[in-house]
Amino acid sequence: MTDQAWFNDFGAGLNIGVNVPTAVVGNGLDNHVGGDVGAVGGQQVGDVGLGHGGFGGLGDINIGVNVPTVVAGNGVGNSIGGDVFADGQQHVGSEGFHAATPFGDINIGVNVPTVVAANGVGNDVGGDIGAIGHQGVGDFGLAHLIG
Repeated sequence: MTDQAWFNDFGAGLNIGVNVPTAVVGNGLDNHVGGDVGAVGGQQVGDVGLGHGGFGGLGDINIGVNVPTVVAGNGVGNSIGGDVFADGQQHVGSEGFHAATPFGDINIGVNVPTVVAANGVGNDVGGDIGAIGHQGVGDFGLAHLIG
C-alpha cells in the first residue's frame, strides 16, 4: 500500500503505461536513407510473476498503450535502402500465478504499430515494409479470483 489515501482505495495495483516510439525519416524531395528505418516499442504493464490484488480494494487495474509509428520516404524521389518497420510488443496484466479481490483485474491494451512509407512519386524502398503488433492482455498462467 501507499501513503496516498486515494491510491489505497484501488488496492495494491494501479498501472498505466504509454509507449510511443516514433521515426519520421526521409520525407520530402530526393532523400536517401542507406539502411533500415524502424520504431520498436516493448512494454510490460502490470505484475510479472506472483501477483496479488489488495484485499479491500479493487486489486489490479492495468492500462497499456503502445503505438510505434514510422513515417518514411514520402514525397518525391526518396530512397530507403533497407527495411521499414514498426514493431510493437506489449503485455498488459499479470503473468504467472495471480490472485485478486472481487472486481480484481481490469486489463486494457492498445497496440497500434503504423507505417506510412513511400507514398508519392518515384519513391523506393529496397527492403520489406511491415507493421507488426504482438499483444497479451490479462492473466498468462494460473489465475484465481477470490470472492
